[in-house]
Amino acid sequence: MKLVLVHGINQQGKSSALIEKQWLEALRAGAGADPVWPYSKVSTITMPFYGDRLFALAETKQDLSAVAQGVEDPPDDFAEFAGPALAQMAIKAGAKEEDIESEAGSEPVAQGRGPHKRLLKAATRFIEKISPFKGAIALGILCQAHAYLKRPHIMKEVDDIVRPSLEGDDPMVIVAHSLGTIVTYRLLREFAEANKPRQCPLYVTLASPLGIDVVRRSFSVPRTRPKDIARWLNGADPEDFVALRPALDVQSFGSGIDNISDIDNGYDDPHSIVGYLSDKRIADAIVVALRQNGTSRRPTSQRVT
Repeated sequence: MKLVLVHGINQQGKSSALIEKQWLEALRAGAGADPVWPYSKVSTITMPFYGDRLFALAETKQDLSAVAQGVEDPPDDFAEFAGPALAQMAIKAGAKEEDIESEAGSEPVAQGRGPHKRLLKAATRFIEKISPFKGAIALGILCQAHAYLKRPHIMKEVDDIVRPSLEGDDPMVIVAHSLGTIVTYRLLREFAEANKPRQCPLYVTLASPLGIDVVRRSFSVPRTRPKDIARWLNGADPEDFVALRPALDVQSFGSGIDNISDIDNGYDDPHSIVGYLSDKRIADAIVVALRQNGTSRRPTSQRVT
């Protein structure tokens, strides 16, 4: 049994070893497991690291306050991608749709630029007032999701780093966070479409942006659980701006997804992977899947960069 851990946004400047240690410590704390867990049931622990490469390749590195104040002018295609998503996030945070529309209508934008930059700037102003920190996280995920989904050369480089961790015939438990849920979902679909589905007793998506409309529509229908994924468990903190829709619903991704939509990561950083993996329900589900399907070999650690 392999344990595959796939990180999300803003991991640049870190390392695979550092992130893996953080994740496993949080997982042990959540499960109340002994110090040798999960080594007794896992043959390989893999943490592919793409954070530095994605950060270097991503063309759009916007500053929230600069966009809100009109100091920075985001590219048109990014505004088209991020504007509606940021508006959704602002509404989730308490803004009224008519307020955003009114604010967007008063935003001066060069002729011919369309409505998306107005919407993006208006929404960022509302989010900036609520929480600059949360807004920066929201803008960060949209910048890197846009780079991954809309730039084929960037998608290829990230996929080439993550794909080897999902190859092979060994059963695997996959745990993905934030942008990592987009990457793994896309690759699992790719394997299934090539008639090489992965044997996966448990696929865990945490703080997933898959529910954001522009992200969801980036995947062709049917958007369902990839073949041979026995269980899909999705976890979200309702205060997490990135997990815009805490539950991945039937209309968007088909039936058979188990949602835990009331995780409480605290106010400071509701997007934190430590909070998600420390949730006993998430940790216990991972432990059960590994114990039921695991081996008794001490694992090797494979870090792909």
